[in-house]
This record gives sequence, C-alpha cells and structure tokens, in this order.
Amino acid sequence: MVRTVAIALVFVSSVTPLRADQSTHQRDIPRCAQSPEDPAYYPDKMVRPKYPKDALRNGIEGKVELRAVIATDSKTKDLVVLSGESEFSQNAIVAIRKWRFHPELRDGQPVETTYKIHVRFSPILREANSDVELESPLPEPISSLAKRRPQDRGPEIHRVSEPGIIAPKQLYSPEPEFSEKARIEAQQGNVGIDLVVGTDGLPRNLQIACSSAPDLNDNAIAAVKKWKFAPATKDGTPVPVEILIDVSFRLGNNH
Repeated sequence: MVRTVAIALVFVSSVTPLRADQSTHQRDIPRCAQSPEDPAYYPDKMVRPKYPKDALRNGIEGKVELRAVIATDSKTKDLVVLSGESEFSQNAIVAIRKWRFHPELRDGQPVETTYKIHVRFSPILREANSDVELESPLPEPISSLAKRRPQDRGPEIHRVSEPGIIAPKQLYSPEPEFSEKARIEAQQGNVGIDLVVGTDGLPRNLQIACSSAPDLNDNAIAAVKKWKFAPATKDGTPVPVEILIDVSFRLGNNH
C-alpha cells in the first residue's frame, strides 16, 4: 500500500485556529473543506460488491448508482438504488450495508449526511469498484469557519493579501508520516495548520485550523515544525506572515 502526502500553502486572511485549551484530537475541531469527491469522505470497511457470476462469465458490464442517508450515530438510515440492473444493484446493496460511513460535523456535532455512491462492475478488471460523493451537507469553506472564532494575530503579523507583500516560499518541507493507527485503519484526510512564518523563515505559533484526519494531526504538526521558508518580504524587507498549510494524507492501492 502506497502512502502519499500532498502539501499545499494556502494564503488566507483569517482562519479558525485550535484554542490553547483544545486537544489536537478533539472532535470539535472544524473539518477541512474538501471537494465532494474527496477520498476522505469514503467509509471504513468498504467491502467490494461481488460480481454476479453469470454477468462476469458473459463479459457483461454493470453500473449502479445509489444514495445513502447516514444518521448522526453513523448508522445507515436509508439506502436507495437510483439506477442500475437488479442483478448488479442487489450485490451492491449487500456490500454497502456493511460499510461504515461517517456523518459530517457542524459546530462539532454530527449531522445527518447524504452520500451518492457509484459502483462499476468491469468484466476486464473482473471486479467492482466504487466511488463515494458527498451530497449534503455541503463542505464548509474555511472562510466561513473563521468568522466564528477570529484569531488575534497581533499588529506585527502581516497577511499575504496586503499590498506589497511577497509570499514566503518553501525551502525544506519533509513529509509527515502516517500514524500506525491511521495506516492500519487506512485513514485518509486533510489537516490544516495555521502558522506564522517569521523573518528567519522558521514556522511558529502552529495551530490546527481544521482536520478531517484527527489521528494524523500530531504527525502533521511534528513535520511542519521542521519546515524552513524563504521569509515573506515587504518592500524588500523580511516580515512575519500568517499562512495556512494544507497537508493531505492519501493511501494508494499499490502494494
């Protein structure tokens, strides 16, 4: 299984940082905004639907689309077939009933969540593959989360959006490791880290802004603490700047 970590710098005017009295594993950390098709929305224990024997023998391809409504206790409240032949949809339902979905969080509390599921039965691959898409609620952008608990940045900290500010550049950015628990449970997700790049190019005041992978928060923080930047400048002079680092943890399918 291949482990990949994608890292991006996101320059924002404000974010929702982790409070000093919060744990990096606490459930009320806002979830990072993601695209509805992001792998972090995939459920645990994704049992692969069985390919109908007759269809496989005859090289028949099948496509099934379903909608799953997940209650706040993570149980599947409703599962409806939207399209697809019955010989394929029945096997898809049996498998999906075994999946463990995760309801979305809003204000730190789970809410009823709807997913659309696409299952493709390929006679060439001789197996079924599934995609999961978040339908509702829509992901919350960081900009809206920021309005709840604005950070006291201090007058000396600049924003990249300010006139004349040249953004900092990564010089050294070692990738974080997957935790043992996350690796075993095949957890994926994003961790947003709010920090200040000082005039010396070193990160400080690191705080969790959002996370869809709580068990990887500490790993992300530990790695980003080691990063080095070319500092931001204004009129040619180095200045401290607040930025958001987006660390994306993904697991590949190769062994």
